Amino acid sequence: MSGHSEREQEVLEGLDLLFRLDTERKQRLSLLDTHAVLRAVADRIRHEHGFDIALAGLVENRDLVLRIWAGTQFDALHDLPVPLGLGVGGRVAAVGRPVVVGDYCRSDRITHDFDSQVSRERVTGMVGLPIGNGTARGVIYGAQRNATEISDRTVDALGRLSRLATLAVDVADGAATLADSSVAAERRRIAESLHDSVGAMLFGIGSSLRQLQTEARETPYVTQRLVLIEHQLSLAGSTLRDSVSRLRDARSDHDPGRLAADVAESVHSFQLRTSVLASFVPVGRTPELDPERRAVLVRAVDEALLNVEKHARARSVVVTLAACEDRLSVVIMDDGVGCPDAADDTAEDHAQDGAGAVGTGAGLPALRTRVERLGGSLRLVQEEDGTTLRCEVPLPRPAAS
Repeated sequence: MSGHSEREQEVLEGLDLLFRLDTERKQRLSLLDTHAVLRAVADRIRHEHGFDIALAGLVENRDLVLRIWAGTQFDALHDLPVPLGLGVGGRVAAVGRPVVVGDYCRSDRITHDFDSQVSRERVTGMVGLPIGNGTARGVIYGAQRNATEISDRTVDALGRLSRLATLAVDVADGAATLADSSVAAERRRIAESLHDSVGAMLFGIGSSLRQLQTEARETPYVTQRLVLIEHQLSLAGSTLRDSVSRLRDARSDHDPGRLAADVAESVHSFQLRTSVLASFVPVGRTPELDPERRAVLVRAVDEALLNVEKHARARSVVVTLAACEDRLSVVIMDDGVGCPDAADDTAEDHAQDGAGAVGTGAGLPALRTRVERLGGSLRLVQEEDGTTLRCEVPLPRPAAS
């Protein structure tokens, strides 16, 4: 029984750790509050660049929602959802470029779905700039209540603020992805612990009960009680299996967080077995991905880390995961000596060898075939200070609505 108690304690400690990880995740995200950064940007738009009103919002589902405002006199623009393509902000979010209008309500560059809200603030000129690289994650605005022209110099200055906002959003998204992957990894570990320890314990109790039933056939009351206990034990086993299944399958195949969790687990496992310092740095938000693309990217990480383990004699490894416009990439960088027989994966190498000079074994050339079948690319570059493997795949096209 002492062994069973120790296993139960281990599971309880694991569940407590999962709870604390989730709490820590929320605390980290509160420290990386993008709204706080956007509020600071809005204040700078007004006080440093002379705008009467500053607005900011992020894309939520399919709309840009104005969550930040400064200098408004009414609440018509507060928390306003702006469909992509409409008005100044919707157009900025749709095209990913700045939009400037000198007279909002008369401009032929934008739609006029929000003229009433804007007119109530007596706005004339307005400028909007995107937050995000490639696909816009949000928009910052500056608006004036007079007819002063918004100069190119002012737009350029606001561009620096939009890049600051982009960095803040990317850092917050990366932190959220990393925290989610930690929770997912702990969820998997607890599922394995439940299966191995509590599952074995229930099996042992069931065997003992069946033996007691055989020995207690002459005592009907005891037999009935044992049958009841066996039934309850069966229900406990079924509940355990369901719980383990939910813990293991908490993320669907298309869940954006599953890729980050898988990569984080590979990096963690590499560090445990090699003692080489390894870091995982997700950049920005991971988009939804199908199982085939996810499997290829995880395979690229595993293959690169295996090569580092076998050949590189590295002291540190950094793995990054980032989406840029229509592509998603993983980059594995180490500071080791590389594979002694592998050359840089240049265009000339690729022309001479259909598989490309991405290593001496069969792993990377086979991986390249899978990557290129998806329309992506795999590139290995060795330099004096280390080796970099970059694997890129195109993001799946959104289904036509």
